[in-house]
Amino acid sequence: MSSADSKYAPQDPDRLDELVDGDLVGESDPPIRGGRTGSRAAAVQALYESDSSGHPAVATINRLAAEREFTDDGLDFATRLVRVCEEQRIELDSRIAKIASHYPTDQMPLVERNVLRVAIAELEMEDAAPQNVVANEAVELARLFGSDSSPKFVNGVLGALLA
Repeated sequence: MSSADSKYAPQDPDRLDELVDGDLVGESDPPIRGGRTGSRAAAVQALYESDSSGHPAVATINRLAAEREFTDDGLDFATRLVRVCEEQRIELDSRIAKIASHYPTDQMPLVERNVLRVAIAELEMEDAAPQNVVANEAVELARLFGSDSSPKFVNGVLGALLA
């Protein structure tokens, strides 16, 4: 089916596409804080890389953690997020699909899908941050890595999930 026949609009290019094309992502490009925020960002990047190139996400987490000098806690949190997302991918995508039924997850931009996976996975963890913190962090990651419409989409899906 050609793109003209598709009922789905082509996706806007996102900023993470530019970053995965061999350019190293440093602390200032894009600006990524440390702590759990940095762990969430690394998890999104590792899952994105895994989806787009097939690289193992845990190996990518280890590489990013070394580049960004993560603490042991930061590496542990990022690794747990990635593992939950990989182990529960079908369940996470099913939950996303139920909320965003007009936008099949297999046609969703990789950034948005992985930001949502990470947020939902964290919400299920015993040591999760409060729901509003997880949602706000997800919107910020969508703003940082996604297209101009990503933050609004992520906010809408998480808002519906948490309502």
